Amino acid sequence: MKSIISLGICFLLNFGCGLFYKGVPKPGEFCYVLAKPPECLYVDFEAKKLVWESVEYSLDERLRMDYFFHKNEDLYELTVSTVNRVEIKNLSQSNFNQFYMRKKEKFTEIQKGNSNDETKH
Repeated sequence: MKSIISLGICFLLNFGCGLFYKGVPKPGEFCYVLAKPPECLYVDFEAKKLVWESVEYSLDERLRMDYFFHKNEDLYELTVSTVNRVEIKNLSQSNFNQFYMRKKEKFTEIQKGNSNDETKH
């Protein structure tokens, strides 16, 4: 009986904490961390806009977390894996498949703070 109650509580906690997240992720910057320096892009899911390599693309929402856009006549798919991770695939060519992680706001603030400290010394 205890295990059934525990399973029910775990299910309810996961349901409210993002496992079954139904909203649109907040806009933000996502970076491909395997590139040096990291390659970043900006996505506004609500406005259905993507800024990648200084070019703005309109996103066509096909499913709740799948978007499509055209770049240089190629068809790309942007999939929201989690609120902190997106994947981009080139559907016209099979050689491009990258994942981008959300850039943490705290890290950005720390970097700004450190650059100001260095100028004071």
